[in-house]
Amino acid sequence: MTVQKQEQSKKKTTFRLNPKRGPVRLDYALFGVGMVVCFLLFNHPDIQETARHAYILIRSTLDGDFLNFFENTFSRVYGYPYVNAAHYNILMYILYAIWELPLYLIERIGGFAFSDLTLSLWCKVIGVSFYLGCGFLVQRLAQQLHCRKTACRWAPLMFWLNPISFFTTVVMGQYDSICLFFTLLALVLFFEKKYWKFVLMAGVGIVFKFFPLFLMIPLLLLVEKRPLRLLGYGAASLWLYLPTTLLFMGRTGDAAFFNQLMSQRLFASVFSGGMMDASRFGLVIILICVAAYLYHPADDWALRDAALYGSMVVLSCLFLLVLWHPQWVILLVPFLLLVGMRQRDRAAFAYLNGAFCIGFFLLTAMVFPKGLEGNLLDLGALSPVIGPLYGLAELPRSNAFYFGLLPYFKELAPLLFYGPLFCYMLFALPLRNGSLADRLNGGHSEKFSNRLACWGIFAVAFVGFWLLPSLFSYLKTVGVL
Repeated sequence: MTVQKQEQSKKKTTFRLNPKRGPVRLDYALFGVGMVVCFLLFNHPDIQETARHAYILIRSTLDGDFLNFFENTFSRVYGYPYVNAAHYNILMYILYAIWELPLYLIERIGGFAFSDLTLSLWCKVIGVSFYLGCGFLVQRLAQQLHCRKTACRWAPLMFWLNPISFFTTVVMGQYDSICLFFTLLALVLFFEKKYWKFVLMAGVGIVFKFFPLFLMIPLLLLVEKRPLRLLGYGAASLWLYLPTTLLFMGRTGDAAFFNQLMSQRLFASVFSGGMMDASRFGLVIILICVAAYLYHPADDWALRDAALYGSMVVLSCLFLLVLWHPQWVILLVPFLLLVGMRQRDRAAFAYLNGAFCIGFFLLTAMVFPKGLEGNLLDLGALSPVIGPLYGLAELPRSNAFYFGLLPYFKELAPLLFYGPLFCYMLFALPLRNGSLADRLNGGHSEKFSNRLACWGIFAVAFVGFWLLPSLFSYLKTVGVL
């Protein structure tokens, strides 16, 4: 009887760790511990500024000066130390102000002030919460696309442990996950053919970042060819953006100027025309929109394949042609994952995804040095201890120096980022009998382990190309090494 129980126990263990099954408790436990540690240890100045902006919104509202909120952050009438004024839509700051209101009331009652570290970590919860929600929406989309059951089970962890989504949200504390959440939720509604709800949900995402607009237009052109109906959808998508923008017209501080600078990036990369230069990204969007209008999907599956592939192409071209901020790239992650899940040979696309993540960290180290490496420890939970101990003011900590020791680093790093995007767009092209990759491999597929792909890419890209170099450069600058 004892021998029988031991054999059954072994079988259960083997079953749980079988790569063909879903994640086990150990996978979730390791992820949870890693997320909490990185959440506490690292921080970016942007979330600290946003925390103070939300406080200014609370005080401006209580002082009866709500409509001058942007002007108040620009003129710093409340005296909080930060670098930039408020630049986002007012709904972003209302969300953070509601979340911070309990802390503000505790301060007023207790007669003390919370530190910038406490406020930033408190506000960091919002971005991380939406990031976790995005993982479940990726799983929902995988189910709608009828991906393999094992792929659907792994979908949340595939997104959460993707080095780019983990780094930009859990480490940096950025809030592009909010925009992504509503974008993915809108796509879920699109697949359910609830097009008015799709437009309204995309309109929520547009409030937080305007990127969903680039996806919404081609998706609508896939299913709607009537101009008047398209105009109606377009007007409905502005149901939140338009009134909140008009409310503060003429009272935006430097937000309008800042957003104009960001928008100009869409026109910076140009095609040299005969009369005048034209935006390359704009030309690509026109090409995609015309293709979407001309395309008539044969059935629901063709529509879903076209919608997923088209969205991936739009965002890939955005990061190929526009000067991006690292936190923006999380918007592309779910689409690369879902496209990879749809392929017969998932191993090849997992390798491409890993190379893309490595290229992301290498380019980030080159383009944004001394800001997204060991410096993120300076604003984390250990800063009250290590700050006075080592005197951390303006110490340069750049991983680019160490990566620069590699031969032809500057030439190879962009290829690791751009190369996979071109490969995704070419080989994931949906054809009548599967993608181009499926047609080329003739039905053959390599053995694929979701667990190995999930944890392997995280270990190599995040740990190997960001965490370890960042800690090494940090320890060197403070004199430990």
